[in-house]
Amino acid sequence: MSMIQSKNLIISYLTMRRLIGILGTALPIIVVVGGFLQNGLGVQGSISGYYYTNMHDVFVGILCGVSLFLISYKGYEKIDDVVANMSGIFALGIIFFPTSMYCGKVVKVGMFLIDDNISEYIHLTFGALFFLSLSFNSMYLFTKREPGGLSKEKRRRNIIYRFCGFVMILTILCMIMYTLFLRDTPISKIYPVLILESIALLAFGISWLVKGNTLFKDKKY
Repeated sequence: MSMIQSKNLIISYLTMRRLIGILGTALPIIVVVGGFLQNGLGVQGSISGYYYTNMHDVFVGILCGVSLFLISYKGYEKIDDVVANMSGIFALGIIFFPTSMYCGKVVKVGMFLIDDNISEYIHLTFGALFFLSLSFNSMYLFTKREPGGLSKEKRRRNIIYRFCGFVMILTILCMIMYTLFLRDTPISKIYPVLILESIALLAFGISWLVKGNTLFKDKKY
């Protein structure tokens, strides 16, 4: 492989990582802001709730984009490919099995037209697996030692990767606790799931933007 081909390949990988990071970070902002463009639509209880709003196509489109990039992503080792592919499949699961409509009656939803109360639990499972795989990617794969040892910039990036992974895991645990024990309490009025999902997506996006040399890049770039 020529030097020019190698450089183009590196740029291609960096671009894909940046696009993944941008889409992850932008999703909560776009759907929430876009939701206000529809008359009478208030803030939804979760990002997934925008599946049933005027932002349906945007929600599905961004997640499909994230899924496509993750499935297409090629890392340094086989495990990088496997984890990224799994993350992409989990993202598709979030789309195929939407959350409940919470309309007071059972409704057939999603591609497979199953009861929304059943679809919700499948949706939550795929969502948890999505963020868990991303946190594993951030904490254990992105932090691997690169050829030539650890530079000052690499050490700093590793701290960010681990912090982002920890944040994603913590938000998952908080969402599980809320869903199981606090859903019918006054806490629900502050949209905890929406906030936690947004924080998790922000951590996911930052992690990939750093990996794409958009933030805290080496001096040689």
